[in-house]
Amino acid sequence: MKDETIADKTERLEQIIEQLENGDVSLERANELHAEGTELIAELESELAVGDGEVIDR
Repeated sequence: MKDETIADKTERLEQIIEQLENGDVSLERANELHAEGTELIAELESELAVGDGEVIDR
């Protein structure tokens, strides 16, 4: 997931949520999506925590 923007990661997370809410995925696929979503959330939390709530230019 390198070189993806916060917007890219958020969009992918929304896609994962839609797929899981749809309920039309196998249990195995749901587990894979859950793992990917959990990883994305951790990455987003880490990126958004930089600067202690201040807007910073990267």
